[in-house]
Amino acid sequence: MSYLIPRSRLSPLFEAGVVCRAAGIFLMLGISLVLGAPLQWLILRLEPRLSHALPRLFNRLLLRLVKVRVAVHGARPQAVPRLIVANHVSWTDVPALGTLYSICFLAKREVSTWPIVASFARLQRTVFIDRDKRSTIPRANAAMAERMLEGACVALFPEGTTYDGSALGPFHSSHFGAAAALAAVRFDGPGLRIHPVAIRYSSPAAAWCGDASLLPHVLGLIGGPPITCDLIFCAPLDFEAAADRKAVAEECRARIAAALAHEPISAPLRG
Repeated sequence: MSYLIPRSRLSPLFEAGVVCRAAGIFLMLGISLVLGAPLQWLILRLEPRLSHALPRLFNRLLLRLVKVRVAVHGARPQAVPRLIVANHVSWTDVPALGTLYSICFLAKREVSTWPIVASFARLQRTVFIDRDKRSTIPRANAAMAERMLEGACVALFPEGTTYDGSALGPFHSSHFGAAAALAAVRFDGPGLRIHPVAIRYSSPAAAWCGDASLLPHVLGLIGGPPITCDLIFCAPLDFEAAADRKAVAEECRARIAAALAHEPISAPLRG
């Protein structure tokens, strides 16, 4: 689906603004790939504690260029959470959450073949999974648990795909097995706490669903009015080794649905 404005309705000045923003995105991607990626790789090797700085800066600049602003609601955890569970509306969900923490994501295997995107995904230690092979789920869960064990934040979109924001899809519990794997391991610090986050946009134009092409959607965001992405932190859940992952998945969905049902509230804008 394309949200591009017909060319005949665009003023030359407006067209110039779209071109400048699009050029800014390509320039930022190029600089990040040539300079930022090697620097991030070096930071990961020498001082992992500082590895959050560049990705968060990249995400904020990217969202600014596509005119998406982030508003945080609810009790955002001060310490870096181990596991965030969120509904999925658009590709912009990833950089929106990435403005708050340096986050590892679970992504479909095809993303690992996308030019440029794959490089950035690997630098964020993305876990790739082949959705057509259920046998890869335990390995992916183990990789997610390993990252959480190391103190990293992992984000999970249990719907498995994007929806238009008007309703939630079913929450699949397969990858909640990562929480079970971590809860079964002894590690220092408090037990595993899952933080459900409801993602809501101020415009339906933000939704990127199905097999829609990415470039028309990006240009549609650039050419449209500014959009606000609400990140609503719901009450967290404590996860124990004996917990029923299906019940936990349903509880996360219920809390996110309840948050989305409320009218938007004002909050300081970030990003």
